[in-house]
Amino acid sequence: MKIVGLAPNPHKEDAMLLAGELVTWLEAHDIFPVMIPEAAASVGRPDLGAEDDALARSDMLVIMGGDGTMLRWNRLAAPYGTPMLGVNFGHYGFITEIEPEAVKQSLEKALAGDYIISERVLLRASVIRKNKPIATYYALNDVVVSKGPFARMASLRTYVNGRFIVTYAADGVIISSPTGSTAYSLSAGGPVVHPDVSVLIFTPVCPHTLNVRSMVVPDVETVQIIGECSGTEQGLMLTLDGQLGEPLECADVVEIGKAEFTARLIQFDPHSFYDKLQTRMRWGERYNT
Repeated sequence: MKIVGLAPNPHKEDAMLLAGELVTWLEAHDIFPVMIPEAAASVGRPDLGAEDDALARSDMLVIMGGDGTMLRWNRLAAPYGTPMLGVNFGHYGFITEIEPEAVKQSLEKALAGDYIISERVLLRASVIRKNKPIATYYALNDVVVSKGPFARMASLRTYVNGRFIVTYAADGVIISSPTGSTAYSLSAGGPVVHPDVSVLIFTPVCPHTLNVRSMVVPDVETVQIIGECSGTEQGLMLTLDGQLGEPLECADVVEIGKAEFTARLIQFDPHSFYDKLQTRMRWGERYNT
């Protein structure tokens, strides 16, 4: 391991300070650090500043922030197969692996090869308009097709491998990876799924019926979602990981399946998923009122 990328959330002062400390620590271990330009400038080492693509190609990428920061860098680094270590500076930090106080000890292990890689499925979403693909996106957590700014239901025809399943009358539908099962899908009533399970989950958002629930299908399947037309444009929106958005036209097809590459997350404990359910999501805890 020769180059380690440091990607702190520039809006979190503690993360930026830690990035500065890690520069000194890595150089003392004969590792060349590269950083986002904001962090490099803040620690007086503008020579270490690098563009996003260069950080994404590092031998290892240390991401310091919350789940939102992890999601952004996953989209950038996953296509290169870069191992990513998440340091939690967020509220839940369910995708991040370690707490800030453990970062140097964890890096010692990583440099010694004492870690495992959790291969996380990414979702690929293609927008097909008039039988032609016009855009393709990738997401680690979820792909959402939802209504526009008006307070009205969307009518979403949903297919699996071209076979009609259901028309959702709802605010939207979430197609989630196992990693994303603990995010938006969970808050909409979806199941908690271990990240090693090879499935896709689709969960309606505020469905206008009592007999619609989440559905889990193998991740070798492809899901198609089409907004039904009512004489005017639906005003639907495609959202990726809650961070990227694409307005949809009436009769656009959103095709969602497993991406051709994975997100490679560094872990030190193969059972950390269960620990995070308890420590970060307070799984099964009773609340006193």
